[in-house]
Amino acid sequence: MQTTERMNHTGHRIRRLAAAACLGVLALGACGSDEESAQDQYCQAGDDLQSSLASLVDLDLIASGTDGLNDAIEQVSDDVDALRDSASDAAADDVEALEASVDALRDSISTLGGELSRDNLGAVSDAIAEVSASAQAVIGTLSDC
Repeated sequence: MQTTERMNHTGHRIRRLAAAACLGVLALGACGSDEESAQDQYCQAGDDLQSSLASLVDLDLIASGTDGLNDAIEQVSDDVDALRDSASDAAADDVEALEASVDALRDSISTLGGELSRDNLGAVSDAIAEVSASAQAVIGTLSDC
């Protein structure tokens, strides 16, 4: 009987140690997954920006109207902010130029008076094209992603 009790005691001890080891590994894994490198953050912000730019460029201006256009611009602006916050100094000038073109687009929208017409649609399309062109330089900085 003593041998059986010793085996049970040893078995319980091994299970407790294994459980403690598993919890330790899980805790370490959880800590490591919360920390993204600056490069990872920059790459994610770049992916988000590319997605919102594609939505802006592909936007049906007539169907979406100024509200849809403003929503698309806001998303691009938010993504540019996130990219700027995670960008290295090397990309800062390109991100700044993109911010300026987004601001210019926003200004051109504000002069529309809430309506898109054939006359002012060209100016908006030109401003969107400028945002897209400025974005290409920023997207070029994402080559390490």
